[in-house]
Amino acid sequence: MSRLRLSLLSLLSGMLLCLSTLPPASAAPMSEADACVQQQLVFNPASGGFLPVNNFNASNQAFMNCFGWQLFIALNWPVNPGWPATPSLAGEPDMNSTLAQFGVPSDPGQPMSVAPVWASYKDANDIFLPGAPKPSGWGVQTLVPSGCGTQGSLKALKVGARKFMNATSEAAINAVHGFHLSSGTLASIPDSVMEASGGWLTDQAGNLVFFERKVGKAEFDYIVAKGLYDAANQLKVAQNADGTTPQGLSLPIGEPMRSLPPSPVPQEQLGAIELKAAWRILTGKPELFGRYLTTVAWLKRPDTLACTQEVVGLVGLHIINKTQASPNFIWTTFEQVDNVPEPGQVPPQQTPPNGFAFNNPDCGSGPECQPNEPRIKCNQHHPDRDCTDLFPRDQPVQTTREHPLPGDLQALNSAVQANFAQHSQGKSVFQYYKLINVLWTLAPNPPSPEPGAKAPVPLSYGPFISQGNVPVANTTLETYVQGDGCNQCHQYATIAGSNSLASDFSFLFNSASSASKHSLIKRVQAFETLKDRR
Repeated sequence: MSRLRLSLLSLLSGMLLCLSTLPPASAAPMSEADACVQQQLVFNPASGGFLPVNNFNASNQAFMNCFGWQLFIALNWPVNPGWPATPSLAGEPDMNSTLAQFGVPSDPGQPMSVAPVWASYKDANDIFLPGAPKPSGWGVQTLVPSGCGTQGSLKALKVGARKFMNATSEAAINAVHGFHLSSGTLASIPDSVMEASGGWLTDQAGNLVFFERKVGKAEFDYIVAKGLYDAANQLKVAQNADGTTPQGLSLPIGEPMRSLPPSPVPQEQLGAIELKAAWRILTGKPELFGRYLTTVAWLKRPDTLACTQEVVGLVGLHIINKTQASPNFIWTTFEQVDNVPEPGQVPPQQTPPNGFAFNNPDCGSGPECQPNEPRIKCNQHHPDRDCTDLFPRDQPVQTTREHPLPGDLQALNSAVQANFAQHSQGKSVFQYYKLINVLWTLAPNPPSPEPGAKAPVPLSYGPFISQGNVPVANTTLETYVQGDGCNQCHQYATIAGSNSLASDFSFLFNSASSASKHSLIKRVQAFETLKDRR
């Protein structure tokens, strides 16, 4: 049994809480932003609703936006200080930490000395390994490859994660993780969704952005129990080959709620949670440490293969979670406020210290200044030139936001940021993060059991909605495809080796290799051929 006593945050309990704290009838109506901060957000990890799981259909976007901020708070809360010495404490919050300490560096001008809860989640690269061996247990830290050591005065965290990243694409696939099952050839580049179809991302300082993906305990347990770290087992499960998986590859939806909070639920009984994070290098810039969630990480460049230890700051964070009411996931995304200027913001956004991380307002009109110009697709426009010749990896990407944040979201962000600043005396790094949007489905209509054996792509349970009904895109994680919503890509996610069998909206599974690759290739090809004939 997990030590963390998590409670379900349902719409019903949220309504009950609101009813118990409503102002007198004569008082002026409270704004949605103030209602979220004053009545719904929970900052006590021992309280019900701290890590929310929406088991009822929400009725409006305002609830879902507040739900998104609650996820951010719970997952960025300091991890239990007993981890990593005790691996089972991964994913458990520090029960003694307070809102006044939330996001406050232990030493000004130094990287954060504690890790957030989500940093203790299982790294996707530690699940889908070359040759498909069984991954190490929950909470066991990632191994730093030989040749990656401590340099200079940087030191590992006092509490928290040993972080190693070698992905410069949003897909975060290690190129040595195996082969393309469709051809049997070794993988030479990351997954086709490299930084959401555009390639690498370089900040205005000329440094590559690095990416990682994390998996919560319920999903990790499901992957291990079904053997889905091996592509051969993915095919069996997705096809219901042995008659035991009529739902196909179906990620955990969470335990049914049998009573109202504060009935505790252990991590393994929650729905699937995945996170994707984007980090920029901040080594040598201590004046910026107070504006970012920072950590010390080993980074391995894809071109030179040099491995260095750096201070990195979080610039983008996706959180997706599957619940009974949202079997096609709730899609929530955050950014650091200094990433790019916010178009149409009133009053206009001031230039942050050291400028914007991914935008130069004075860039000009040259090719290097074209906004959101894809890198890996450059050879389509310039077939006689290599991408890294036309766009060197140290050339900044001029990044802009294509869809301005709706006014209601800006108001909510301001209220939450002010709350963080007030309780931390202006020291919390999280006052410099903002919610970009939450994508969800009002009334999903999945098959039962979902998504079903041999479920094909595109996988769709109904139309998605968001604040302002604008495409939900993160400038650091979908830089080059901001016109598409999350689901427009993820509905095409497939298992390893198949271009048609759905993997329940998750791109993680496509990176799996197999212990029996040759026979698996033949089986997949035979299946695809038979399906095409039908």
